[in-house]
Amino acid sequence: MGKETRNLIVEVSVGIGLFTAAVMVAAVFVYPERAVFAGLVLGMFLAVAMFVSMAAVLEGSIKTGNPETVRKRGVMGGVIRYFILAVILVAVIVWFSPVFHPVAVVIGIMGLKAGALFQPFVHRRLSGKSR
Repeated sequence: MGKETRNLIVEVSVGIGLFTAAVMVAAVFVYPERAVFAGLVLGMFLAVAMFVSMAAVLEGSIKTGNPETVRKRGVMGGVIRYFILAVILVAVIVWFSPVFHPVAVVIGIMGLKAGALFQPFVHRRLSGKSR
């Protein structure tokens, strides 16, 4: 992976971590159960893994230079990524509910969206640039 892609992964991961930390603080007051915190951490790791997968698939696809290949690889990468995510969520619900709260896992995965939203702010802070 290129340097820019690695930097982007770090920036989005920091945003995911910030989101998870904020949700954990809220969980202390709303639903302070061990399974909730474990679920949020699992969701955070899944969100980071999904983003790394997206970045790898996109960068590898773009290097081919063929728009049709980019489209095909992007779609297949997304299908595989969400299939694996669905399998993990079903396993959490069926077998690991006492350890990982399923709703907390999904909320942790939503940190991917928050990480993408926070990325410009994290980028400015890490690079030392102001507006």
